[in-house]
Amino acid sequence: MSHYKRDAASNRDALFGGSGGGGSSSSKRGSAPRPRPQQTPSTAGGGASRQRPSAAAAVASQQPSLVGLQSAPTPSSAADPTATPGPSSIFSSAGRSAARSNLNVLTGDAKIAKMSEAEDYRLKAKKCMTRGIFSKPDPISAANYYKRAADAYKACGENRLERLHRIASGDCQLGQDAYATAAAEYGRAAELAETSDETLPRKRQECHKLNLDAANAWAQMGEAGRAAECKARAAFGLVMGSPVQARIEPKALAAIEEAVEAFVPDPLNRKRDYRRTGTSAYADPNSPDSAEALERATALAKQNVITDSFAHETLAKVGCELLGRGHHESALYAFGAVTSSLEAEGYATISLSRAYATETIVTLAAGDVVAAKSDFQGVHLQRTSYLSSRECALAEDLIRACDSMDPEALDEARGRGGPNRGAMANLDPVVREVVGTIRVSGRARGKDAGARKAAPSSKTGAVAGEQQQQQRQAGVSVPAEPQQTKGSAILSEEELANDTDAAFDEMDGIMNSMGLGDDGGDDDDDDDDEIDLT
Repeated sequence: MSHYKRDAASNRDALFGGSGGGGSSSSKRGSAPRPRPQQTPSTAGGGASRQRPSAAAAVASQQPSLVGLQSAPTPSSAADPTATPGPSSIFSSAGRSAARSNLNVLTGDAKIAKMSEAEDYRLKAKKCMTRGIFSKPDPISAANYYKRAADAYKACGENRLERLHRIASGDCQLGQDAYATAAAEYGRAAELAETSDETLPRKRQECHKLNLDAANAWAQMGEAGRAAECKARAAFGLVMGSPVQARIEPKALAAIEEAVEAFVPDPLNRKRDYRRTGTSAYADPNSPDSAEALERATALAKQNVITDSFAHETLAKVGCELLGRGHHESALYAFGAVTSSLEAEGYATISLSRAYATETIVTLAAGDVVAAKSDFQGVHLQRTSYLSSRECALAEDLIRACDSMDPEALDEARGRGGPNRGAMANLDPVVREVVGTIRVSGRARGKDAGARKAAPSSKTGAVAGEQQQQQRQAGVSVPAEPQQTKGSAILSEEELANDTDAAFDEMDGIMNSMGLGDDGGDDDDDDDDEIDLT
């Protein structure tokens, strides 16, 4: 191997072609490394004639000729803390989001060259899909060219053009049964739809549709877990842009609960009765209550339950989003799916303990102490690993305090310096906030409990009456006060007296019908009450 060239530049020239004419290898051995090609279009040697002019290049040529990189603009929806972010922000990790936010885009001449390259790829893809006399459409090659064009538009920061070419590439791949590639293209297009400049209803519609297309592609491939995750993303695409604490619309709530059932079918979910919208896909409409139909549905559900890694985390995020918006029943339905998935997996210990504790907390927040106690004793305590966990102690203390209606014990169980501070620290921040709203009786306190409009005081009414009197004396017309109805909150003195007398008469009638009233027979009542001791 003595003839092997040990120079890096010579090896590169031998593999990829030399930079000059037919020179000898000895002359290349001492030559300097070949410079990298510039990103600007070359004009030497007829290079300009090989470049295809395009409208995008003509527009971009009017910009200053600056070759470099520019940071990608941050979408306004992501910077608004009061608006619900897109599904990619809800269901992705912080590192992945930060990596995508640091992407740079080309500017100046570099952008002109890249846009021209993308235009060439688009024309090649269009040519591949054209039917000729001796040729037929080639979707595989067209999908490849569409993907290259989308990558080029991505480097230029062209959101809409990249999104359209991603969809075109996904359609071509889906037609040739390349389901994984099609799902990846649809998913990327859905992420671009979240940050597009379209109107909010259109962004929601596109994000929902593209994620459903990705779910369909994964389902045809047999990836049920990824299909269910895409359904969850599609459901939260309908919530994107709404206030973070606002109630979810019925259509979006129905889509979310359908996505939860895609992970864990209702026959295996103990909290299936808390589902608020729709019906189970495993329910038999002909015989819904028969034991045979329930047995068949359970057997089919066991084959379709999702036990993939991190599937329970997606369900937990869905439950926390519902819980933060006040949908306690739907959140309990989602957390019931979390525990069912972990139980079907058979390996989880710490995650299952935290899921059990969360399920108990949400049940107590919904005001159902009996159901929380029944699940704790009949299901949770049957798991050996749960008995010695800190989450078990927290759930037991909360149930005991609510069952005995002891506010002091409840405050001690959820206090920061209490014995359960370790278990409280491991809970999700949304669930930890819900723990502080649990009451010993009734549902948890809502966030808008103190924002109700107070009734006008007598002092305010007196000031308003004085102002109206001054306006009448000045000759200004004053609108008449609305007549108080029977169901109004403020009653006159006469109406209050009549209502009080009617209430006493009603109570007297009830007492008389029970034989406990005073009907004028005092002597007979006294004789009946006397006891003969002789």
